[in-house]
Amino acid sequence: MNFLKLDLNSLVALDALLTDPHVTRAAERLCVSQPSLSGTLARLRDYFQDDLIVQVGRRMELTPMGEALRQPLRKILEDAERLLSTKSHFDSRTSQRRFTLSCTDYVWATLIGNVIRRLASDAPGVRLEYAGTERDFADHRVELLIVADRFALKDHSSRQLFQESFVCIVWSGNDRIGESITFDEYFAQDHIVAYSSRPTLVAEWITARHGLRCRIASRVPDFTMVPQSIVGTPYLATVPTRMANHYAGHLPLRILQAPLELPVLTQVMQWHRHQESDQGMQWLRDLIVECCLSRS
Repeated sequence: MNFLKLDLNSLVALDALLTDPHVTRAAERLCVSQPSLSGTLARLRDYFQDDLIVQVGRRMELTPMGEALRQPLRKILEDAERLLSTKSHFDSRTSQRRFTLSCTDYVWATLIGNVIRRLASDAPGVRLEYAGTERDFADHRVELLIVADRFALKDHSSRQLFQESFVCIVWSGNDRIGESITFDEYFAQDHIVAYSSRPTLVAEWITARHGLRCRIASRVPDFTMVPQSIVGTPYLATVPTRMANHYAGHLPLRILQAPLELPVLTQVMQWHRHQESDQGMQWLRDLIVECCLSRS
């Protein structure tokens, strides 16, 4: 449908360009070709009689007109999403609905697996799929986000899911470490950690309070590989309590109390405000909370 010579897809494209004024990246997020988006940008420039985004040095920046359009356009699209996401009565037993979620591999392993098992028994037609990163959620391509509270996004509805402490894990055959570990032993041991592009909560905490850094034996690709990588080694790892209990149930691991005070990890669930009253989303959020409480 065209409205004043613009269709909804053009407005979505404009929103993507005003959010990140880089044609190639915006095209990737929209899953369209770069030439196609360049053509759309040319039509938008013609319509608004403004360049909208311009190159300044090596960067692309918004023109004053582009900056002025950002917030009104976002509100229009949110209103459209709210309208189009309005659902009639949701029946979990018969629904064939697909929901999308973004979370870490740790949350998926320790919580969402349980949610999927509940779906299989209580709502066999409902699908829950991982669909991208926090950025995808922010760009409205993912419906739900579960994230540590320090990374929660502003201007989105939120609900705290759980808080937990950190513990240490070692291989059950590790005879270098007994049933407990001292502060000095903790820093004398080699540790296995997960790769992260930003400082982790534990690493930041230890550096800030003790001015020390753990000796790293290995960095593994993701958090859920830490317990598996501990098996058969003399190394130590520091992980959330839920994760330790989950993997100790089927891997030869011992759980030890940390010999130093560590931070509390808080996970929150976020969703888009236009889906606040969506009955299906309300049902799924309640199910996630219920599964979370059952594992506490």
